Amino acid sequence: MNRSAPQYGTDTPPYVPRASVGRRARGGLVASEGGRFSAGSAFLALMRAMVGAVLAVAAVLVGPGLFLDTPQPAPRVSDAIVVISGDEQMARFGEGINLYERGFGQYLVFSGAAYDNGTSNADVMRALAVQQGVPDSAILDEPQGEDTWGNAVFTRDLLEQHGLHSAILVTSPYHARRAKLTFDTAYAGSGIQLTVHAAPDSQWRKLSWWQQPETRRLTFTELQKLAYILATRQYH
Repeated sequence: MNRSAPQYGTDTPPYVPRASVGRRARGGLVASEGGRFSAGSAFLALMRAMVGAVLAVAAVLVGPGLFLDTPQPAPRVSDAIVVISGDEQMARFGEGINLYERGFGQYLVFSGAAYDNGTSNADVMRALAVQQGVPDSAILDEPQGEDTWGNAVFTRDLLEQHGLHSAILVTSPYHARRAKLTFDTAYAGSGIQLTVHAAPDSQWRKLSWWQQPETRRLTFTELQKLAYILATRQYH
């Protein structure tokens, strides 16, 4: 007796092997995880870009101030305290007097031409120092220096004439690096040991110099002058 093959209705779903179902399910899971991995990678890339941008802005805003206000050792007792003119607030002068009164130098040396009605900045500082109780015999003035190079050259001559072998140079923080570079060059071979000491400035701060027009001007001017020195080896 012949048995006919079983008949199935048209509404009977086709047989699907279990392994195939598993592969599709796993494939869908992998695709989903891949989507999550892609989103995570994009987020990390965005965070890296944001951190990079913040660091770049910080370097632009903070870098120049840190560069100009060169690291300085604590002041040590020296033969002389050299104060150069150039700041309108007279902070350099005040810090020079402060160092002298604390016993960091035997002599106060004031340097600066910039004649005003026939009186040099050096002479003005000398008179003010005497008014504040500094003995006139402890003051040496140099009224010829018209710029940082002139201050360096003429104060070297003055120190050598008086047999002085060490000095603290007092200037503004934004001027510290250029002053050290210039004085080190002018004092080369003299045997005079020179350290730079920045006087506290009422406006310029190395971490916030960019916040005011005047401090921005001072900063950009110093950077330009330093670039000129490095490019030409000519000091001013």
